[in-house]
Amino acid sequence: MLVDFQQAFADLVATPELCRQVRADPAVLVARYQLSEREHARLVVIARDRGMRCNCMLYRANRLAPIAMHLAELCTALGARLAPLMHEYWGSHPGVNAHFLLESRAFCAFLASAVLPGGPLQEPVLALLASATADLDARIADSLS
Repeated sequence: MLVDFQQAFADLVATPELCRQVRADPAVLVARYQLSEREHARLVVIARDRGMRCNCMLYRANRLAPIAMHLAELCTALGARLAPLMHEYWGSHPGVNAHFLLESRAFCAFLASAVLPGGPLQEPVLALLASATADLDARIADSLS
């Protein structure tokens, strides 16, 4: 059960929507994880704690950092679309890669392959995406060799 408790805690930090669901209906945890009554009670308290919003924010900031650092021009070109695209990416790719280049590359792959909210990317952004992807691929190859 400890493994499920730890996974549930990590999922709460990574997924603000899960926190909202647990606040509205604590049984959501029972349906998803094998927890003791004590673990369940603790996770419900954690999800309801005001500090959890800060935890979720810090988690997302840590996921945004590599993308902002390595894809600054692409982020600027995405403009107002960046925030909804990031939320979609985080929702569909909950696992984070601590290797900044690999996390940035995963975001590029998401942009290239997904049906994106707001419709397809425009040509100038697609050109930046292709260039950024090629640059990341080269940098990743260099860093792993």
